[in-house]
Amino acid sequence: MKKESVIEVFKALGGVLTTKELDANGVSYYHIKQLLVAGDIERIKQGVYRLREMTNDEMIEVQKLIPHGVFCMYSAALLHDLTTFTPSEYHVAIPHKSKVTLPAYPPIKIYYWDGSLYSLGQEERNINEIPIRVFDVEKTICDIVKFRSKTGEDMAKEVLKEYLMIKSKNLNKLLAYSKKLKIYTVLKNYVSILT
Repeated sequence: MKKESVIEVFKALGGVLTTKELDANGVSYYHIKQLLVAGDIERIKQGVYRLREMTNDEMIEVQKLIPHGVFCMYSAALLHDLTTFTPSEYHVAIPHKSKVTLPAYPPIKIYYWDGSLYSLGQEERNINEIPIRVFDVEKTICDIVKFRSKTGEDMAKEVLKEYLMIKSKNLNKLLAYSKKLKIYTVLKNYVSILT
């Protein structure tokens, strides 16, 4: 396979690929090594490579680095346009007993969540036609309210206030999630204060 063909594979699949994805597309380790030496690609971490010439959204890279991860908390709030705050690190939830090796860059904060805290409200969104996993807007609000001692009261109020202005809001879903996550009374108090 020619160098140009391998670069086209990278471009077609979003610019960040795992060794498994490269192998499935006929790219051998020999070709990967050639591109690394030439400086066309860089190794993000073991088994994950990025095409240097493409300017990727870092969220795509984070999803490739942590395939079972789900964007949560501040990162999810930003994706859902619930906040103007840009976090200094990506916030990603993974199953409670999972193990993950983080690279030096991009900065990632891991949340080890169990049961419904991890499984409830997951959805896929596309960034540059590449799917990433994120908690839906209602779950994001519930998480921020649940962990308001860490995120801050102001953040909880901001995301809820923004949510209440959305035309497509689903208050029934929000309240159902709050019951499952045992924050119904707290959330109801926030809603009554903001309305």
